[in-house]
Amino acid sequence: MKALITGANKGIGFAIAQNLGKRGYEILLGARQESLGQEAVQKLQADGISASFVKVDLNDLEGLESLSDLSDVDILVNNAGIAGNIATEKSKLDMNKSAFDYTTTDLQETLNTNFLGTHAVITNLLPALSENAKILNVTVPVSQKYWMPLAYVTSKAAQNAMTFAFGHQFEKDKSKRQIFGVMPGAIATDLNGAKAGEGGMVRTPYEAAENITSFLFDGKNHNAELINFDGTIIDNYEPGLMGKNLKDIARNGLKRKFGKN
Repeated sequence: MKALITGANKGIGFAIAQNLGKRGYEILLGARQESLGQEAVQKLQADGISASFVKVDLNDLEGLESLSDLSDVDILVNNAGIAGNIATEKSKLDMNKSAFDYTTTDLQETLNTNFLGTHAVITNLLPALSENAKILNVTVPVSQKYWMPLAYVTSKAAQNAMTFAFGHQFEKDKSKRQIFGVMPGAIATDLNGAKAGEGGMVRTPYEAAENITSFLFDGKNHNAELINFDGTIIDNYEPGLMGKNLKDIARNGLKRKFGKN
């Protein structure tokens, strides 16, 4: 069994690689810089884990085409990404930066990396995925009012939409593959500058990895879902437009237009 994890030379990505490696997976460690990636590979190997380096630079779309040369990948974890210029006068890592202070360039760079780069990873790897492969996107909530770094959450909103779209396409194609997102909550990483234990809420990357990977092995089909760290599942962004409510909306629209029940 093989698992490719992007952004895996440190933080949550490395912890996920370590977790899956200890479960017996051959680890394909994706990283942008080969030197850092090889160092991480050596750490995994010293821990008895089969691992090798795979160059994954989300800003090099042409380079990502080489992922199609891989084979029999059973798990893809899309963890790599950037925060999206959260620097302010207060701090280089200010997650409370005003939404009005983000520039068009900030948004473009973050979307190019976190959304288009991740899209390229998935589409180029599709031919290399096994029949029952699972794609897990590490993501975040995009509508909470207390934490809204605009460029970052915008890129994740696009990525979440892609998760739904690709998942529904798997269903239409009658594929056994799955794609879903996991929102691990507040985690201490280089991306946000948070410290483990801060506010009694921030967890370590290793705690996050244990939580994230648990949804890969819980025996459930999570295709086209976003899963919060507590197991809460979101299967659409517009719950009022699904199922019975959709029928009610259509019926009421016909009544207004034609005066019929």
